[in-house]
Amino acid sequence: MLVSTLIVFALQMVVTVALGVVLYDAAGAESWAALVPVLLLGAAAFAGMGIGLAALIRSDEGASAVVNLVVLPMAFLSGSFGPTSDYPDVLQAVADVLPLTYLIRLLQSAYLDGTSLVHDVGAVAVVVAWGVAGLVVALRRFDWQPREK
Repeated sequence: MLVSTLIVFALQMVVTVALGVVLYDAAGAESWAALVPVLLLGAAAFAGMGIGLAALIRSDEGASAVVNLVVLPMAFLSGSFGPTSDYPDVLQAVADVLPLTYLIRLLQSAYLDGTSLVHDVGAVAVVVAWGVAGLVVALRRFDWQPREK
């Protein structure tokens, strides 16, 4: 399941970039050698967080609701849909602890400027810390048997 998700993720990225280049005359990545490690870091960290979140969900019926409760606000607050500079200070403070904020920063730097992961070690540390935290939760809480039906 995880491998198929990563394959779909890679295909989505390729199709999105190709559509941007073909339909909107956008430039491709400044450096694919800088972008690919950022994508791999993001995929690994968010997979770790996803596994950790899955370990906390009590039933399959609640999984969709829990995932939407986490993913959608994080996407909006982190700047996936546009700039966050006009957000109130409290929302910007929340965004400053979310891993997607830092992954977006790394992706923009790699895609637009061709900068490598080592250019923003702080952002890398935040993304890695969230991924490791998810794995720690998964190791402590995951069980193949559902907790309730």
